[in-house]
Amino acid sequence: MMICLLLRLNIMFMKRALTCLLIISALATACSKKKDDKPAADNCLLNNYYLKADISGVAWCANTTLFADYAIVMTINGISSNGATMTLELDDVTTGTYTIKQDRNHILYTSSLGVGYESTNDNPGSLTILSNDTANNIINGSFNVTLRSPVAGNVTVSNGTFKLFYTE
Repeated sequence: MMICLLLRLNIMFMKRALTCLLIISALATACSKKKDDKPAADNCLLNNYYLKADISGVAWCANTTLFADYAIVMTINGISSNGATMTLELDDVTTGTYTIKQDRNHILYTSSLGVGYESTNDNPGSLTILSNDTANNIINGSFNVTLRSPVAGNVTVSNGTFKLFYTE
């Protein structure tokens, strides 16, 4: 008799536990976000601004921090989530196309492993300032360049683009 009572209690407990589990599962499924046809968010936008490029064919973007400041030169800096950084020191900020070298419109890229690459005078790249809205402090441009590391050789930076708000 005691065994029958314990079996009934065990079965009742199992039914209640199963019912609770089913209710929790149903609620969790009902509360999940619906998938729709909207495109995925651009992980490279920070407040609608960006700095991105292909580094030796691999997409890179500043998706952690991003800033620009115009003092003697326009300094643009971004850090990606893996720790890689890119800094542009732009002497030319008016609309037009310019060369990227070591001593003018310099670019520095540091990989996630801490290897530094920079623009050189003997292998210049190309910088295009598409617009510089000085009333609202927004600069927009593109760039392509091969950067050199004395330790690791060259990396190609292609399809580089930026649009940033800058401080003065």
